[in-house]
Amino acid sequence: MGDPALRADYSTAARVFARRILAHYAAVRLLVAPALHPHVVASYAFLARTDDLADQGPLEQRLPRWHAWAEQVTDGLGSGHADDPVLRAFLHTVAERRLPHHWVHTYLKATTEELHFAGHPTEADFQRYVDHLALPALMLIEDLQHEGGGDEVFRSRCRSFAEGLQRLDFLTDLTDDLKEGRLYLPQEDLDRLGVTRADLEQGQDTPAVRELVALTCRRTRKSLTDSRALAEVTVPGFRPLQRALLDLAEHQLSRVESAGAAVTRRGVGYGVRGPLAVLFREWRQVRRGA
Repeated sequence: MGDPALRADYSTAARVFARRILAHYAAVRLLVAPALHPHVVASYAFLARTDDLADQGPLEQRLPRWHAWAEQVTDGLGSGHADDPVLRAFLHTVAERRLPHHWVHTYLKATTEELHFAGHPTEADFQRYVDHLALPALMLIEDLQHEGGGDEVFRSRCRSFAEGLQRLDFLTDLTDDLKEGRLYLPQEDLDRLGVTRADLEQGQDTPAVRELVALTCRRTRKSLTDSRALAEVTVPGFRPLQRALLDLAEHQLSRVESAGAAVTRRGVGYGVRGPLAVLFREWRQVRRGA
């Protein structure tokens, strides 16, 4: 990457990514092949910038800011140019890796709709959410390893991973989401088990709440187990990161399972020792390979 201006854009993207998700930034730095590293950083930074613009602040302030960003991204995909350095780095990555534009357009459209999110009435509504938002967001990272995008088998395995990550996110962020007036768990699950939104908002530890958490954990575990096959169709330069992401997700899910109904009262993170052990193991594998 010989262009100083382009290097500066990617450096800005790296800082945005590191500030937003330091653990994932460290994983990318340690585990991704050098040729892919700047592109993975650029996509993560783009997702972080987009997510912040869509989520932070009162809705009346977010809406004009979001629409201006979505328009800038759409125009940039057509022209290859942008004013924002994070977006410029991302657009360069899109061009270099021939990332399918439809993932970006679908992701932007779904994020626009989520600004007015009112909940998932049914499991089928959640599945549509995965198809329209969670999967496209994940593919902005995963598809970078296959120039021009992966095949149908690759996408189907990414779909399982996207579903597992999204369910896990609903559990780990349940407390914060409820404080912001959002509930992502399908309403039909609450109704079937006899759980009310107030039960969750008040942090009730009841058999019904525990079963709701356990049910979501079982579904999450199945999706993450199914997505283990993703490593088989991952390119070598991306495989250490892929294994680490899968292991970190399962590690965090185990912490959620241990917490049970307490996830209604506090968020559940990764901890420290588990992630460090995963990163160190994969880093050693990379070093051996090198």
